[in-house]
Amino acid sequence: MNQLKVTISILSFVSLLFGNCKPASNNDPFSDNLFYVLLLNAIANGREEDCYFSSAGVNGDALYNDQWHLQNLGQLGGTVGEDANVNPVWNQGASGNQVIVSVVDDGLDIRHEDLSSNISVTARGLNLLNNTIYPTHSYSTSFHGTAVGGVIAARGNNFVGVRGAAPCSKLVGVNILEKSTIYSSDEYRAMINESSRVSISNNSWGSPDGYGWLWPSSSLWQQGVREGLLNGKTGKGTVYVWAAGNGANGGTISSPVLVDDANYDGQANFYGVMAIGGIGQDGKKANYSESGANLWVVAHTQGNNATAYTTAISTTDASGSFGLNTGSSSGDYSQSSYTKKFNGTSSATPLAAGVISLLLSKYPNLSWRDVRELVAYSARKNDPADGDWTTNGAGLNINHKYGFGAVDATSLLTRAGTWTPITATHSSYILPVLSPNTPIPDNDLVTGATVNYPVSTSYTYIEYVDVEFTSNHTYFPELYILITSPSGTTSFLSVPHACANPYNNSLCSTGNTSIASMTGSSTYRFGLARNLGENPNGNWTIQVYDASATDTGSINSVRLQIYGR
Repeated sequence: MNQLKVTISILSFVSLLFGNCKPASNNDPFSDNLFYVLLLNAIANGREEDCYFSSAGVNGDALYNDQWHLQNLGQLGGTVGEDANVNPVWNQGASGNQVIVSVVDDGLDIRHEDLSSNISVTARGLNLLNNTIYPTHSYSTSFHGTAVGGVIAARGNNFVGVRGAAPCSKLVGVNILEKSTIYSSDEYRAMINESSRVSISNNSWGSPDGYGWLWPSSSLWQQGVREGLLNGKTGKGTVYVWAAGNGANGGTISSPVLVDDANYDGQANFYGVMAIGGIGQDGKKANYSESGANLWVVAHTQGNNATAYTTAISTTDASGSFGLNTGSSSGDYSQSSYTKKFNGTSSATPLAAGVISLLLSKYPNLSWRDVRELVAYSARKNDPADGDWTTNGAGLNINHKYGFGAVDATSLLTRAGTWTPITATHSSYILPVLSPNTPIPDNDLVTGATVNYPVSTSYTYIEYVDVEFTSNHTYFPELYILITSPSGTTSFLSVPHACANPYNNSLCSTGNTSIASMTGSSTYRFGLARNLGENPNGNWTIQVYDASATDTGSINSVRLQIYGR
């Protein structure tokens, strides 16, 4: 199901992560005129209704028992308690009330029986396919955004269907992925749509999975995110969550192994977003979920159980015979407006968004910077036996597979109760370019090439780090690139991997996959989340090793940009 959505965003592809978005019969978004008249009237005159939710109504949603990601009792064979830990938070009265979440995707079924009462009446939707405010899917096979919306905010205790992690939060849809060609201007509009009202922007899409390429993000997209951080949520900043990607399990190439990394995606590794990976009901990494030094946290989704869909996520599907569940789908619900087959980091990301919505419903004055740090500091150390766990210089648990750990709603709100809001101005320090032109020894995993990069700033606390790396190496995928902070935290920016040509799906040939050929630029930016809280000052070390023979090159330049205070 990990299907590539064949759209082009300027020079890059766009992937609909674990989704399906093929044109088929047209679904007229204007068929229910009364609904839209009422919706327009509410947008013009109304405010969001108050929603009252009690978690005591466990049986108040027909399919709730299947939603192990909300309450894992081992009902589907998983580890008891391996879930988002939302029930104690619901019992505290936090359910997402008055929090607006933007679903940037392939549309959102605003008439769905389990979503319609949680569609925002103050924030306008955006359909970039037909330039209207109605985000509902236009194609009969589209469903992805509706599934995402259900994970976040399916209405709770309405005696139908499923329940969202934040069953009282409000949704506004942005349909960008049904466009056959997506321009950077579309990405910009998607990021800023109603941002003054939007608390959280959920993005279960991004660069293609399974190619091993470096995919830059457009400057217009970056501008949109920056504007959302500055102006979103009435000046507190919109929180952007981004799917880490599903390309870690080998893609279409088996030899050498093709392993995608979330840090190869110029959207998922941007400082303004939180990249979300996926874990299963045993708390272990889903084999497809991409690792990366940019990964912020992980959330629950279908894991590695080989039995078809028994551990996937139950959520809303496009209404009737539309969407993933057509009513005759093997192994799915008989109620075709729901599915139990949603998976990937596409479903992990909205679970994180729903948990953050719970936080903001109780603590609405938190800024986007407060939120991301609270999520990091409160994350649970899942899969504790995994050998990659270590602590950074600030004492935070870190893991390339899991970021700071698993999202935990109860821990998050507990931490928020004693949190001191960040008051320092958001800023960054762009350090000088260092141009060592150091040769990288060919086929050498022992010596490698080393660059020492001294850093001296007024900051004592890292929020995020950008690493700009320039090399003329003729086969970039065979390089190990590591960076070590002054505190001694070592992070992998890239590891040797296969590379597939996205235009013909063949194995890349040597000599045509330098950074320049892969990105259109001789410089690529990596993101570092793992150094959160460390002091940036001192000597940073960049090490590069060449894992195979023949192709050669040098480290031409390195530059760090430190976001901090």
